[in-house]
Amino acid sequence: MVNIFKGLYISCDIPMAQFIINMNATLPQTQKFILHVLDDTRLFVRSDMAGSIRDKISEFREQNTYEKPA
Repeated sequence: MVNIFKGLYISCDIPMAQFIINMNATLPQTQKFILHVLDDTRLFVRSDMAGSIRDKISEFREQNTYEKPA
């Protein structure tokens, strides 16, 4: 039997992929969005979650931005 999924291909560096995988792991089973982990830097995710993933990544980057002390 063939299974067909409409999804989004994400290619990123290893730390960002681990962040996305960890974000997915914290969700309940019904809300998980990773369809398949292709390798260390490539993921296949549900396309309807693209905006949510982008928002979480933006928040993560803002929290981890270095600001030079005055």
